[in-house]
Amino acid sequence: MKNNTSIAVLFAFLSCAPIAALAQAGSERHPWLEDDFTVAVGGFLPNKEVKLRVDGSSPGELIDFDERVKVTSDDTTAAVDFRWRFGEKWSVSGQYWETSDSNTAELTEDITWGDFTLKQGSNVSAGIDVSVARVFFGRNFSSGERHEFGVGVGFHWLEIGAYVEGEVFVNDESSGFQRESVSAGAPLPNIGGWYWYAFSPRWLLKTRVDWLSASIGDYSGGLWNASVGINYQPWRHVGFGLSYQYFGIDVDVDKSDWHGGADLSYRGPFLSLNGSW
Repeated sequence: MKNNTSIAVLFAFLSCAPIAALAQAGSERHPWLEDDFTVAVGGFLPNKEVKLRVDGSSPGELIDFDERVKVTSDDTTAAVDFRWRFGEKWSVSGQYWETSDSNTAELTEDITWGDFTLKQGSNVSAGIDVSVARVFFGRNFSSGERHEFGVGVGFHWLEIGAYVEGEVFVNDESSGFQRESVSAGAPLPNIGGWYWYAFSPRWLLKTRVDWLSASIGDYSGGLWNASVGINYQPWRHVGFGLSYQYFGIDVDVDKSDWHGGADLSYRGPFLSLNGSW
């Protein structure tokens, strides 16, 4: 997956930098370091890169949906993050967002989709739906008046659906106008960690990263889900957040209704209204 190494280094640096050397103000703790429940609801504005492969009798190439059909856009999608701290050391957190894109365009070159071919110069409709649900169980290994660090395990439930629609050819013979679709959904386990640091009782820096590289059932490949951001809490239970989110997955799929693969990345700002209690 492109840029995986640089992204990992960036988030590792942000998480491990000597933030504690920065000036501290006040003696109160930031609410997110002591409250049991936190939630962030807002809009995720991702820049999307979508490439899919649907193999027929032999492995095919990844189809760049943005380059070939201009199917992706940078629309805002609703997203939610939550966290529940239970006991002194343990927490469970989650995240959910979904996107849906479609378009119709004239092909500038042939596209192979399974056993079918869509010819250059023809008009083709295509679309893709992606939804991501993240659940993460973490243990706090270090905490203080200004910081918190922990690691844990979790899983991402990933749903991918895609289709193409147009005149299809088999062995250069037209089979007429058809709609062909694929879909896949599975829980993908991962490991991860987080680091929070409060500059003051109102300002909190948050970083986290989840990672997977494994072969699990019908799926094999790698996953990254990371973010870095700031939470501003002007009131005791209500605040605002701005973070940069990245989700990327490069996976091979071997299912009865989809033999192929996907290389997806979504990156951009997440603006949220936050609450804690």
